[in-house]
Amino acid sequence: MLARRSLVFIAWSLFTASAGVWFALEANHKATAQDASLQAPPSPTQTDPAELTLKRLFKTSDFASRLRTLKWDDQNEFLWELKRGKEGPALQRFSIPALGATTIVPRERFLLPATESTDPDTEQRSEPQPIDIAEWTFSADEKRLLVYNNTRRVWRQHTRGDYWLTDLTKEEVVWRQVGGKAEEASTMFATFAPDGQSIAFVRDNDLYLEDCSTGDLQMVAGSDDPRLIHGTFDWVYEEELGLRNGFRFSPNSQKLAFWQLDSTGVPVQTMIDNTSQRYAQTIEFAYPKVGQTNSAAKVGVWDRNSKHTVWLDLPGDPREHYVAAVDWLPKEFANANGRLLVQQLNRKQNHNRVFLCDVETGHCVNIHTEVNDAWVRHQPKLHWIPASALGESTSNPAPRLLWLSERSGWQHIEAIEIPTPESFDDESSLPSRITPLTGGDWDVLSIEAVADDGRRIDFVASPEHAAQRALYRVTLADGGTTKIQTTPQRVSPDDGGTFTYSISRNARHALETWSDFNSAPVKRLVQLDPYQQLKIVSDNETLQQSLDDLTPVHTEFLRLPIGEFTDDTASEQMELDVWIMMPVANASSGNDAPRESIPLLVHVYGEPAGQTVLDRYGGTSYLWHRMLTQHGIAVASVDNRGANSPRGKAFRQSIYKQIGRISISDQAHATQALLKRFPVLDPNRVGLWGWSGGGSSTLNGLFQFPELYSMGIAIAPVPDQLDYDTIYQERYMGLVTENREAFVAGSPITHAGGLSDPLLLVHGTADDNVHYASSERLINRLIAENKQFRLMAYPGRTHSIKEGEGTRYHLRTMMTEFVLEKLKGER
Repeated sequence: MLARRSLVFIAWSLFTASAGVWFALEANHKATAQDASLQAPPSPTQTDPAELTLKRLFKTSDFASRLRTLKWDDQNEFLWELKRGKEGPALQRFSIPALGATTIVPRERFLLPATESTDPDTEQRSEPQPIDIAEWTFSADEKRLLVYNNTRRVWRQHTRGDYWLTDLTKEEVVWRQVGGKAEEASTMFATFAPDGQSIAFVRDNDLYLEDCSTGDLQMVAGSDDPRLIHGTFDWVYEEELGLRNGFRFSPNSQKLAFWQLDSTGVPVQTMIDNTSQRYAQTIEFAYPKVGQTNSAAKVGVWDRNSKHTVWLDLPGDPREHYVAAVDWLPKEFANANGRLLVQQLNRKQNHNRVFLCDVETGHCVNIHTEVNDAWVRHQPKLHWIPASALGESTSNPAPRLLWLSERSGWQHIEAIEIPTPESFDDESSLPSRITPLTGGDWDVLSIEAVADDGRRIDFVASPEHAAQRALYRVTLADGGTTKIQTTPQRVSPDDGGTFTYSISRNARHALETWSDFNSAPVKRLVQLDPYQQLKIVSDNETLQQSLDDLTPVHTEFLRLPIGEFTDDTASEQMELDVWIMMPVANASSGNDAPRESIPLLVHVYGEPAGQTVLDRYGGTSYLWHRMLTQHGIAVASVDNRGANSPRGKAFRQSIYKQIGRISISDQAHATQALLKRFPVLDPNRVGLWGWSGGGSSTLNGLFQFPELYSMGIAIAPVPDQLDYDTIYQERYMGLVTENREAFVAGSPITHAGGLSDPLLLVHGTADDNVHYASSERLINRLIAENKQFRLMAYPGRTHSIKEGEGTRYHLRTMMTEFVLEKLKGER
């Protein structure tokens, strides 16, 4: 078991003692080098391992995290790994628990055949070339292999490219391109049917099915109208509901359920590309902003025998509802190939109605509704109690779905019994029986696995520390019932920090990854019941050594009361979670530095979609913050009310209709509490920075609390909430027709006249998520108010501002120089 690394890295006395030894050795080295200088040129300057620089961070591999990418087999208890090499890739299978490797698909099977020379005067043939692999999938019987390559980014992810199929049972290596000859990198989401005999894929918004043996191709759903989208999604569905692959095979492979979106009438966002070609190009896509028209969504079920599509009769205006999830019943239950579960959100997203739909008639009945005064969450991944564990007297037990609900005020697991009538054509609703399984003043964050015998459910929670994550367990009795369990069994070790899991199909083993705030991620193979660590898969030793060699940093996680800094009676007893990093000589009550001598930079997000106070390794942002401590700057972060933190529904949803108001008020009051708690912090040198929603919070902080903050960096912000998309903004703010004044009051652009401190505004001009045009409107408002600021527009960069050579290095250099100039007076 890994011992928990202390959050206070090293005592300062130990550091100074070791530093003294280092300086003595260095002095001796210099003397020796001086004597040798007559015989040889001086050796190149060595990097000081204690110093963290931008060059080390972005131009070397000193801080690269290296974790092996293993994945569980879909059917059996073993792991797969793609081994890469100069001669081509190979696929290896690893036994459990020994992790013995067997090459199943050797390198020679990944060679594309030699091709004829294009020169008519020669008969030479090219050498066979190894096929490139981005992703790969076996058919269920492992007789066929599907490879994805030549990928292209579509919005957030590389979801468009080429797919290649090969038959592993044949000695001759033959690769066939899925979908036949087509425009390069035009295929999306190629997926084996459960029986492995066919593949479904999307191309140009049309859905196809290809026979694996013959290559015969048929269109499942398509149209000449580019506004009709089949088997995938528009921008807002993908970004805010996490939906990309928009089709689902029935368990017996004979039917294909799919989404169709009609974007007719959805306003089009236009971006200008000034750099790809000599003349400007336009990029256009449907993007519904607050209060605007959404795509109309419906679900069809195509039968491969009849070639006929049945459309589900989901109630309500399809432009005022979202089809958030579509799932077939598990194959072990009756009617598994004839019924779908569909989750439908209303536009306000405070109702999630679950429908049971007959795919033969298209009729749907409401079996469950999740309701909230603010917003509800849909369930993107479903978990079921196995049929064999239900203990029913009948051979056809009613399916029991595991569901996460906040109805108690905390998010807990319930079992929902799915009705099983032979026919429900005359019904509009069939209420289901609900059995709570967990309870208490703590949140279940996610269901991870159900044991194959159905006797345990493993889930992620953090009952004691909102910043940490671990695996917990609830045990079920026969029949899938239990008393409500208010004290879950912890499965993960008591090491603090954050544990994440990739669990095998039968939930007997898992790949466990652990890190804490100051420690590199470590990946292990573990047995889950009883818990036992079996093997270290990746120890990240090189990265950890680089971290250990750095100048020590003092880190604390704490919960600060903010009541004394606000007149709001609802905030009197409120405490907020905070982390802070400081140069170790100036830490906490040790207080070796003069009072009010240390500038403070606060990293902010502030919106309901995220949480910044997390006890896990933070990669580049963590390292950049730590570098600033070497320049004598303290760095902190606060989770205001509304953060997606496991502190109960009331904490999370108190921000409803108050984004940009309660969020930045909490941030300001927590900053005041920090200044009181750590008297070495200088209240006249407090900075704020954030990205996306954090950029918006930074603007609101500078504009609404200019007496507290002395500088800010806002990256890709939303200056006007009315400019952002329907699904996100309306989920947390309500409908603009009912609540327009709240959208206006919470938008930074409304308060732009309050700017009196240095601002660095950064935005990518090709940001499809938070549009550069919104920042341009803020720029105009600041100009009208005669407010001076700095602007950096990154041409052709998206929301992540990472495209193009040297972009991230340039961005962080600019940020560093701005922070040092404004908080330290350095130029």
